[in-house]
Amino acid sequence: MDIDKIGRTTLEQLMFYFGIPVGLFVFGAIMTMETPLGIAYDGQVAMAVFALALVLWVSKAVPNHVASLIVLILLSVLGGWSEKNALGVFGYDVIWLMVAAFIITSALAKSGFARRLALWLVTTFGRTTSSILLSMLVANFLIAFLVPSTTARAAIMLPIMLMVAQAYGVEGNPNMGKLLAIQGLQANNISTTAILTATAPQIMAVGLIKDLAGVQVSYTDWLIASAPIAVLTLAGSFWLGKLLYPPQNLGSGGVGSLDRLHEEYRKLGRITPIEVKALAIFALTILLWVTDEWHVPLFGFKISLVMVAVIAATLFFLPKVGILDWKEADIPWNLMIFSAGAYAGGLALDGSGVASWALNGLFATLGVTGMSFPVLFAVIMLIGSFSHFSFTSKTVRTVILIPTVIALAKATGVNPIALALPVAFTLSDTITLPPHCKPNLIYYGSGFFSVLDQLFYGVGVLLIKWALMLVAAFTWFKLLNIT
Repeated sequence: MDIDKIGRTTLEQLMFYFGIPVGLFVFGAIMTMETPLGIAYDGQVAMAVFALALVLWVSKAVPNHVASLIVLILLSVLGGWSEKNALGVFGYDVIWLMVAAFIITSALAKSGFARRLALWLVTTFGRTTSSILLSMLVANFLIAFLVPSTTARAAIMLPIMLMVAQAYGVEGNPNMGKLLAIQGLQANNISTTAILTATAPQIMAVGLIKDLAGVQVSYTDWLIASAPIAVLTLAGSFWLGKLLYPPQNLGSGGVGSLDRLHEEYRKLGRITPIEVKALAIFALTILLWVTDEWHVPLFGFKISLVMVAVIAATLFFLPKVGILDWKEADIPWNLMIFSAGAYAGGLALDGSGVASWALNGLFATLGVTGMSFPVLFAVIMLIGSFSHFSFTSKTVRTVILIPTVIALAKATGVNPIALALPVAFTLSDTITLPPHCKPNLIYYGSGFFSVLDQLFYGVGVLLIKWALMLVAAFTWFKLLNIT
């Protein structure tokens, strides 16, 4: 489904027509202002180019892949980032992972197994739109315990989500497609915050807390403290999503009818040899992802997340073994270009030091050293949750946020763990824009939602989480002796 073909609202029409002039004005204003103290010319260029791109992405004044090509051109020509670095983003692992993920999706779709799985899921748990959405949220949360990578989990869930969307006929029920895709990426990232080992930067954060604050945080400590917040945030996401994008009800006999889905499932009959092949390759892929930390003892070498996906894609193409021809691989190359430009813009901001400069300036402007603990906690959590607007890398956010917050806590006489551990729970709150993390880009490739949809919905969910964190500071976290 092409989101750009959906009828635009009046606001979207205005944004479409004024996106280019507004973007050029913002770009020109940043480029012509005096270079701020603390950043160099390349940082000013990176900031101007990313601001222009953000306006174009949100307004959809030009196709998103065109906006990303503009990013690559301007960064290279104006000196915001070297041409070699900007164009080299096409070789980044996230691009290869996305290509491989869509090859895997194409193979599962051709085999019919993904459709069988989706129809089984829908007909077993999908009594209503609410139950199928909840089952997808629960699946995302559970696999976070097994797969220590947000990107791998997105690659696992994407084919299932697409087939569920197909079964529900999202062309006639677009809000259902939005909810499946956006809640999918939100569940991926929010579930990560519940489990220490679900992403490497969280482990790094615990190490920094031990080294800089002298407090050891165990796997269980993290789980007990953060999991309730994650679960309640997922509940908030589910509630807010149905409020913002109410999907069409099921059971009417038209698109999305449960009777129709049951009939489609019965027509599939027994599992076929081609489905068995697809299932075997997909099962091998998941097994290699899940056993990542045991590769060296088992094989003598480690197979990276990306290389596992490339191996799976290769197996699907192999004669006799696989089931795909190249022309059958449905790879959205416009998404690859969009992703490369978005990633280049974010990396240029990080590499030029603009992100660090912006965070330090924000702390200074807010005057956090003179705040009471409740106000200080509220400000730090808000900054932590939304810091991904400046830092596209969780690792970068970890390296900058955790030491800064610990130093700030010491300067204000606050127990460092009271700020550092809760802010570590916000490291994976990257749910507002497609380029903010790899899973976002993968789900964006479905075409079920726009940049503005994700931004509006994501900000709402993060504000819900922020409110939950404030309540926890004086209840749950206090009971656990964190605050």
